[in-house]
Amino acid sequence: MKTAINKELLFAHFDGRTTPLQIELLREWLQTSENQQLYYTWLQEWEHQHPQVITNPEIAYAVFQQKIRAVPQRDETNRVLKLNQWNLRAYYLAASVAALVITLGFFTRDYWSMRTIATDYGEVRSIVLPDGSRVTLNANSELRIPRFHIGPASREVFLVGEAEFAIVHTPSHDHFRVHTPNEVDVIVLGTEFVVNSRRNKTRVVLNRGKVQLRYPTPNQIKTLIMKPGDWVNLSANEPPKKGHQPVEQTTAAAWKNYQYNFQRTPMPEIAELLADNFGLVVQMDSALAHRNVTGTFHAQNADELIQALVELFDFDVIRQGKGIKLISPESTQRQ
Repeated sequence: MKTAINKELLFAHFDGRTTPLQIELLREWLQTSENQQLYYTWLQEWEHQHPQVITNPEIAYAVFQQKIRAVPQRDETNRVLKLNQWNLRAYYLAASVAALVITLGFFTRDYWSMRTIATDYGEVRSIVLPDGSRVTLNANSELRIPRFHIGPASREVFLVGEAEFAIVHTPSHDHFRVHTPNEVDVIVLGTEFVVNSRRNKTRVVLNRGKVQLRYPTPNQIKTLIMKPGDWVNLSANEPPKKGHQPVEQTTAAAWKNYQYNFQRTPMPEIAELLADNFGLVVQMDSALAHRNVTGTFHAQNADELIQALVELFDFDVIRQGKGIKLISPESTQRQ
């Protein structure tokens, strides 16, 4: 039985539901122009009932890529901007903290980079520095030394008071510097010397080796070279006073053994010594103030030294706490 070609069969063909035999029959049926016209008429009708979506893959893909890029690009840009802003803030914060630390470190460097060794009234103390140098501090003295033994700067110290230095010579020939309050610097390589820096005066006595002194004048910084046995007194706005004494006769550091050597020393200078070394406030009448003292005295404390002077001049002593009044026999007789 020959299959009839009708609209139903063609619609089945357009749906892809025809058999090979039916397709062969359709091919024969389409040999006439009349059937071809009918074929396209029913095809148009079938397409109208089954709308087809015709897409262009390239255009659709391009649109898809554009949408994909659009949203992430905005997010990425915002994220990069935020990261840049955070990085910039972190940079400024780190820079501010670093600047603050450096500033504090600079202005407090004397506190954290130095340590202070001090003696009380009547106390004598010896210390050994990290480089092996030895320092003996007299009473009521203060020595600031570097907290860290690093580099040439570790051989710079600051003295207020009196001290004897025995400085070792390093293999690298580093200078050792003693700074004093009145801007006198003692510069050595390796030697022994005594520095007394009190009351805006500095006295340096050299026992051994060589010393360079640097001291200020109104117009410039001057230097002075000392040899063993030399002594130099420096006061503000005054030329240096220099002298020499055989080393074996030098008694500049006799105080280490609680000895006091006076050579025509005025009594007011001894009163200053009692104030500097023992914290006493000494008053004396004019008769005692004009007397000089010569001799060597051994005294462990102020009372022993005053008693030695009393035996020498036979004066009266009135003491109230740290205050002492010395009254000569002449003044007592006048009263």
